[in-house]
Amino acid sequence: MEEDKCIFPKCPKCKEGRLLPFSYGEDVFEKWKCSHCGHTINKR
Repeated sequence: MEEDKCIFPKCPKCKEGRLLPFSYGEDVFEKWKCSHCGHTINKR
């Protein structure tokens, strides 16, 4: 079994990408976007 060393959570939609924090001038950890499918999650 391969150990998962990535600190970012897996995307709940596609299960392949990682949720990475990004900002539109707000708190950097407020919005997260999947690196694979582009799915966006707001943490508020």
